Amino acid sequence: MAKLAQLQVRRLQQFNVADDVACLRWHKQGLNHLIRRFGLSTYQLLWLSFAKGVVLGGVLVGCAVVLLR
Repeated sequence: MAKLAQLQVRRLQQFNVADDVACLRWHKQGLNHLIRRFGLSTYQLLWLSFAKGVVLGGVLVGCAVVLLR
């Protein structure tokens, strides 16, 4: 019998949320959502988090410089 379609399913590593406190579970579920939605690897998620920290740090330093003038 001929196959109608063959799907290439990519396995994604996700964070385990079992036995975590509510705040940590909420954070990990948000990360898992990002991983599934955009198909990110944990390495890509690491760089995304680094870039976010650099941008937010720059914004905070910029605001502090403006406020302290």
